[in-house]
Amino acid sequence: MATLRGVGFDLDGTLFDHHGSASRAVDEFLGSLGVQSSPQARAMWFAAEELQFERWRAGQISFQEQRQERLRSVLPTFGIRPPDDEVELDDLFEQYGRAYRRAWRAFSDSASLLKGLRSAGLRVGVLTNGTQEQQLDKLTAIGLIDSLDVVCTSERIGAQKPSSAAFGAFTVELGVSAEECLFVGDHAEHDVAGARAAGMHALLIDRRGDHAEGIATAIHDSLALAR
Repeated sequence: MATLRGVGFDLDGTLFDHHGSASRAVDEFLGSLGVQSSPQARAMWFAAEELQFERWRAGQISFQEQRQERLRSVLPTFGIRPPDDEVELDDLFEQYGRAYRRAWRAFSDSASLLKGLRSAGLRVGVLTNGTQEQQLDKLTAIGLIDSLDVVCTSERIGAQKPSSAAFGAFTVELGVSAEECLFVGDHAEHDVAGARAAGMHALLIDRRGDHAEGIATAIHDSLALAR
């Protein structure tokens, strides 16, 4: 059995608290439109986000179009007619975008976890389905960029999780073989199934459930088991 030399991470929902950040941003955005936010309103927003993001991931629409489609599908449910003009629609989404960026935060254990793994001699990196600019901006804003050896975004490497091409590009840049790497993420198909299909070890985490108090113990247990 190969010695584990690297740990890869998904970003949103694993190291970065996307749900918490987006929830605060949705509340602020809807409030600016005169809509009282609620768990149901946030659920509709996240459902539209997931649907349209997957359409972008599948190459059906552009990144900008998935933002526009989110507004076109969600706003009418609150009695708001989306702008017909695409420039106005983009400007409206940017109101949400500014609120989202103000709310960006890492999970409380992320920084110490990355530093601890690197101190133990492991190579550490991120593989994320997202745009280069936004994901690097996130990592910089939440103070994690300097704790990583590699950051691979699907936009830059030209492949998306769960494809083996994405994980293969990641391990090459990290400088380890697939069997020498543990991948950690919150999506069963994109992160765990994809990593295992590429020959890596994998750990599924749930920041809003079993791992709400942190993921360090689960990662160290997985590393020990793999070894």
